[in-house]
Amino acid sequence: MINGLFSGAAAMDTLSRKQEVISSNLAHATTSGHRRVQASVKQPFDADNLDSTILMGPEIESYASDFSPGRQVQTGRPLDVSIAGDGFFAFDNSGGTGDSEYLSRNGRLFREPESNLLVNEEGFPIQGMTGAITIDPTIGDQDVVIAADGTVSADGNVLGQIRTVTFEDNQTLIPLGVAGFVPGVNSVVSEQPANVQQHQHELSNVQPVNELVALIANNRQYEAVQKATTALSESLREYIRA
Repeated sequence: MINGLFSGAAAMDTLSRKQEVISSNLAHATTSGHRRVQASVKQPFDADNLDSTILMGPEIESYASDFSPGRQVQTGRPLDVSIAGDGFFAFDNSGGTGDSEYLSRNGRLFREPESNLLVNEEGFPIQGMTGAITIDPTIGDQDVVIAADGTVSADGNVLGQIRTVTFEDNQTLIPLGVAGFVPGVNSVVSEQPANVQQHQHELSNVQPVNELVALIANNRQYEAVQKATTALSESLREYIRA
C-alpha cells in the first residue's frame, strides 16, 4: 500500500511537469521561431527485481524540441526573412567579441540606429559569411533585397550574405531561451544549403488546439491519479487505526 502511495506521488509529479511543458508551449504559441517542446515519459525498469518495477512510478525521461516548420506569414516587410525547410539563422550574442553565437528560426530583423548593424528583436547582430552586416542609413528598407542564398544587396551593391546553418540531426542542439539553440557536442553541420525567403517570417510551430486537448487530457489523468492516491491514503489510515 505504501508502494502504491509512492507510485501515485511519482505519477502526479510527472504529470505536473508535463503540464508545465504544455503550458509553456501555449504561452509561446505566437512567438516567432519558437519550437514546440515534448516531454517523454518512461516507466523505470529494474531487471534484477521485476516485482518492484511497477511500483517505481513513471518519470520524465527527456525533453525534446519539435523541429517541424511553423506557419509562414507574409508581411511585405523587406527586413523580415524566413527559412524554407531546414536550417537556422546565426546570431552573435557575445557582445561584439564574436566568440559566442546562437541559432534561431526567428528572422524578424531591424536596423540598429547607432551601429547600422542588422539585428534581431533582442538587439543581437545577425551573422554574415564574413561577419556582421551593416546597412548605410542612406539606404531605405524598401531598397534592400535579400536573395534565396541570403545575399543582402541594395541598388546593385552587395552588403553581405546572411549565414545560415543546417545540421545532420537537430535533436543534438541545446535549447537557449525561448526561440534559440546552440550546437551540442554531437552536433554535425550539414552541407545542405538553407533557402532564405524575404518579406515573411515564421511563427511558432505550436498548434494551440492540440496543446489545449493535451492540457485537458493531462489534467484529467492527474485528477484520476490524485483520487486513487487519496483513496489509498485513507485506506492506510484506517488500517493503522485498526
